[in-house]
Amino acid sequence: MKIFKLPDLGEGLPDAVIREWHVDEGDSVKADQTLVTVETAKALVEVPSPYSGTVETLFAAEGETLETGQPLIGFAGAEPTSASEQKNVSTVAESTNGGDSGTVVGKIEQGREALAVEQRPVASRPRCATPAIRALARRLGVDLESLHPSGARFSEAEVRAAARGEDLPRWSEKPDKSDENIAKEREKTVSDHGQMAPARRAMLLAMNRARDQVCPMTLFDEVDISDWPKGTSATLRLLKAIALAAADEPNLNAHFENAVLEPKTPVNVGLAVDAPKGLFVPVIKDAGAQSEDALQETIARFKQQANEGAIPQQDLQGATIHLSNFGSLAGRFATPVVVPPLVCIVGAGRAHKAVLPHKGKARVRKLLPLSITADHRAVTGGELARFLKAVKGHLSKTQV
Repeated sequence: MKIFKLPDLGEGLPDAVIREWHVDEGDSVKADQTLVTVETAKALVEVPSPYSGTVETLFAAEGETLETGQPLIGFAGAEPTSASEQKNVSTVAESTNGGDSGTVVGKIEQGREALAVEQRPVASRPRCATPAIRALARRLGVDLESLHPSGARFSEAEVRAAARGEDLPRWSEKPDKSDENIAKEREKTVSDHGQMAPARRAMLLAMNRARDQVCPMTLFDEVDISDWPKGTSATLRLLKAIALAAADEPNLNAHFENAVLEPKTPVNVGLAVDAPKGLFVPVIKDAGAQSEDALQETIARFKQQANEGAIPQQDLQGATIHLSNFGSLAGRFATPVVVPPLVCIVGAGRAHKAVLPHKGKARVRKLLPLSITADHRAVTGGELARFLKAVKGHLSKTQV
């Protein structure tokens, strides 16, 4: 059997949730045919088959999370269509002594002898263990099929406890429940144990990187937007102002990796979008070159896709600077978080009115608060201040 492992779906994403299988065991598939739809950090991705063949085993149930590199699907009698596709495919001996040894984690040791021939799960009950845990269970002689995990999946501690003879809940103790009811109970258990949605898990990972890698500095200011024409979109003006300011201070529209600062062109703005499933940051490509109508259409599409949790993966990649227009909800100032490898994020607060001197008289003016954070490892305070000044200058004009 040939095993196709879950490939890296972009930007080092660590895992994906199986949302919908498009094939069943026993089906014949062709190269490039869609096998499964998975949900990564904030995007739905269709995974194509690397070759033609017959589906022998599906290694994960719908709703299950797989880590990158774990077995996804097994094929019988198939060969990759090209050598480049070999990297995600491994060969498993087709004999009674073969088996899935799993992904080695912790202190699990592997020997030359076969542990057992892995059997398909009974009925339609979803698997409750990763390949590594299944391998450990076979090594210790634990029958996971007759046991029930305390959470969504078996842990290594539970497997070792079962091997020591300690009692674990058994599926046989629930005779009145059908396989469908068991699956529903497992879904409820996942929810009860607070499993993070992909979008929130992506935010967690991004914020961990920011905390560990970035030395942030934030500047605050306000810009007078009283002369804007009625109905002017603050988001559109901000996008244009950022693109123009980046031409004045290119080091703010850049990536910083391996102690190397690399200014980028064009200006691709990652726009923070708040949605029921979490924070999404789709990327508006070459924001400075797009018309207002095109920008409005793109933003509307991103908002709809974010609400549905289905932003294409390619629209989440390639950002060179971030924009958070949090003022559309509440708040004047903030300390926006820079996510590496980017070096800058622009935050816009809620516009408000204030009495200020204007042309020698006290006037009520409309002000837009700005909060801009940069990575001080890569950007000087002077560069950030000049970038903020440039953004203000472009925003203060009646029109771009």
